[in-house]
Amino acid sequence: MPSPTTPTFDPTDGTTPVTLPTLDPCCQSPCDLPWRTGPSCITFTENKVLQVPITGSATTGEFGRGVVTITVTYTHTLCLTAKQRGPLAYTLTLLPGEKMTLFQSDRYRRTTSETERYSVQSTFAQFTSAVHQQQTSNDSSSLQQVLNSQTNSSNVGGGGGINLGIFSIGGSGGESSTSTTTNVKDLSTQNSASTFQSSAQQASQYTDLQRSITISNFEDSETVSTTQRTLVNNNICYAVTYFVRKVLDVYVLTTKVVKVTVQVSVDNFVSAVLTPDQINQLPKQFQKAVEAALKGVPEVGESIEQPQVIAVPTDGVVYDPELAHCCAQDPELDQAERIKLERAQAEAQRIGLEVQLMSLEVQRRQALLAAGTLTPFVVPPTENIVA
Repeated sequence: MPSPTTPTFDPTDGTTPVTLPTLDPCCQSPCDLPWRTGPSCITFTENKVLQVPITGSATTGEFGRGVVTITVTYTHTLCLTAKQRGPLAYTLTLLPGEKMTLFQSDRYRRTTSETERYSVQSTFAQFTSAVHQQQTSNDSSSLQQVLNSQTNSSNVGGGGGINLGIFSIGGSGGESSTSTTTNVKDLSTQNSASTFQSSAQQASQYTDLQRSITISNFEDSETVSTTQRTLVNNNICYAVTYFVRKVLDVYVLTTKVVKVTVQVSVDNFVSAVLTPDQINQLPKQFQKAVEAALKGVPEVGESIEQPQVIAVPTDGVVYDPELAHCCAQDPELDQAERIKLERAQAEAQRIGLEVQLMSLEVQRRQALLAAGTLTPFVVPPTENIVA
């Protein structure tokens, strides 16, 4: 530990500064790990299955009727990149000297029990899965369960995770994570990204409806818990308007193809699950049919970032105060306040000049002492005695 330096006298202001020793930031407790500045992401995994029928040559009879099963695995990554102000939740104008108490009520906490209560991110993930399942399979049962707040009894799998329909986060959810399509165009990365973005945007609207916040200037007797906030306008001239807005998380969607597999089933023959690079392991009579079926299927590593962002509501609000343009006082009173302000500024300037004058006087006296002048600094006035 470095030793403290010796305090020295500062003649400019007449003070003796106290220099404290520099402490090691980690000497009292272990240093925390550094904060990362990168985006925070939520990843959803989706599988799409396409079955293409194939038949052998009728003249040679190479093989009978069969099917090529193509499975494409995508990852939809929603990365939190920024925050923005949401829609206006409440507006309040306070005149000079006014005081108002606002009550902020969270409807979601009043209508759900502790066992069925989730964070905003979990609610958004559940809605995203349910809406996407409805769009891809026309099955609205999962969406109805989430809307009816039956997540505790319906969406908890055997392994302790939350089953999210076609998506699975943790645990061992029993629902399948696969959707079937009949058109190779549905396997394109752009089509999958656009469909998922539409689901995420609709899920954001559902989340906003469920996690609504009410702000009012009166306390409802039926409200169980509220956040009370008192606003005071101490300005004696200008009114202040408070714009209360919800805080939104801004996500950017990136869809990427992470896996493509092929399986051939013809009569009693069932091949292993292969990648497109392993087609040469199939019998030769099937290779051309599989290559033809893979035309139009996206390649592994293909990625698309959607230009349109997705805004997800949070539980927070922000109060933006705005000062009025016109003064609410009479011109005479306004002028009187300005005169008081100018007088206070002049008094502060006078005190500053006096401090500078005293500093110069100290320097003058030190210079006299250094030169060996020991006469009194202040010469007493001489009295003229009149006889």
